[in-house]
Amino acid sequence: MNFKVVSPILGFESISEISFSTIDDFFSKLEKEGIAFTLIDPSRLRTYSFEIPLFYKNLLKIEEGDDVKVYNTMIVHTPIEKSLINFAAPLILNHSKMLLAQVALDSATYPEFGIAETISTYL
Repeated sequence: MNFKVVSPILGFESISEISFSTIDDFFSKLEKEGIAFTLIDPSRLRTYSFEIPLFYKNLLKIEEGDDVKVYNTMIVHTPIEKSLINFAAPLILNHSKMLLAQVALDSATYPEFGIAETISTYL
């Protein structure tokens, strides 16, 4: 399924649409013309909550009842325990409206969310 990117994926500002697919209960992926991102559902690993800023709620056209999911990007290593997760810049997908945005969380407000946390910390 294709999502319209309404706020850029950091470092990939030229991507305006991207394909999303589920791999399994933990992992998903985003792909666009030779670029691929591995995503993880953070709720499968830890308590992970934050307030979506109003600006992003408006961009994503989030309404009550929408199917909104949060994912984190990861850098996959072998073995998997050495893989790194970015909890500081989640991707928010409004599956109801097929819209995607990446939010850079304020490190002062969310100091518990790192940009390169090892997955082994949560296994």
